[in-house]
Amino acid sequence: MKNTILVFCILSFLISWTAKFFYCAEDLGWIGLFIPRGFLQLVASYGPTLAGITIYYLEHRKRGLIALTKSLSRIDIHIKWYLIAVFFELGSFILIVAIAHFSGYRNTPLLPGELGNSFVSFFINTITLALLTGLGEEIGWRGFLLPKLQSGFPVIQAAVILALINSLWHLRTDLLALLMQGDPKGFLLGYIPDMVQRILISVPVVFIMVYLFNSTKGSLFIMVLFHGSANASWEWVKQVTGLSEPAHLLPLWTIFLWLTALYFIPALQRQMKDKKLVTSLL
Repeated sequence: MKNTILVFCILSFLISWTAKFFYCAEDLGWIGLFIPRGFLQLVASYGPTLAGITIYYLEHRKRGLIALTKSLSRIDIHIKWYLIAVFFELGSFILIVAIAHFSGYRNTPLLPGELGNSFVSFFINTITLALLTGLGEEIGWRGFLLPKLQSGFPVIQAAVILALINSLWHLRTDLLALLMQGDPKGFLLGYIPDMVQRILISVPVVFIMVYLFNSTKGSLFIMVLFHGSANASWEWVKQVTGLSEPAHLLPLWTIFLWLTALYFIPALQRQMKDKKLVTSLL
C-alpha cells in the first residue's frame, strides 16, 4: 500500500510541477517553444486525477476504471449532502464577510450592488471550477489516495496526511519563478508562510470532505461539486468586496474552520467506530 501511495504522490507532483515549470519558463523567456498557457494550467490542475487514473488502471485494469466512473456518475445522493457540498463554504464566507464589514475589521468593504450578480456568478463558477479544478484533483485525492489511507491509518491521521500532501502539491507559480531565477531566499520567504496558512486551512476542510465522502459511500461526484463550490466561494468574496485578494479574511476563516472541527473530528471517529469508512471504490 505504501509503495502505491508513494508512486501516486510522485506522479501527481511530477505532472503538475512539470507543467508549472514550463509555464514559468515561458514567462521568463527561457524557451521559445509556445505551449498554450491554458493547456499548461489544465495539465497542472489535473495532475492528481491523471495520476489516480493511471495507478487505478495499473492496479485493477478495466475494473478500476469502471469503479471510478460509477463513483463519478452516482448522483442518487440525499439532498442534504448536496446542500452541504454546494453551500458550506459559501455560507461560511457570507458570515465572515458580514462580520468583518459590520465590525469594521480591516475596513472590509461590502458592495450591495454586487450581491445579486455575485450569487449568479457563484453558481456559474461552481460548475466551471468543478470541471477545471474539482475533476482535476478529486479522482486522485479522494478517489485513490483517501481510501488507501483510510485502509491503513486511523481516520483522523489519514485526513491529516491527505491534507499535508494536498497542501504541498499546491506550489504557486510566482514562487516557483523566484526559485528558477536563483532566489531561494525570496522563494522561502513566500513559500513557508503560504504553506503554513494553507495547511491550517486544509486540515479542517479535509475533515469535512472526508466526512462527506464516507457519508455518501464514496461519491466522487459530491467531492468534485464540493471542490468547485469551494473555489467559487472565494471568487464570491472577491466580487462582493471588490478586492482582488482579500487575504486578510483568511485568519477569520481559519478560526471558523477549526471551530467546525469540534464537530467533524468526533463525527469521523464515530464513522471509524461504526466501520463506515470507505476503503475502496471497487
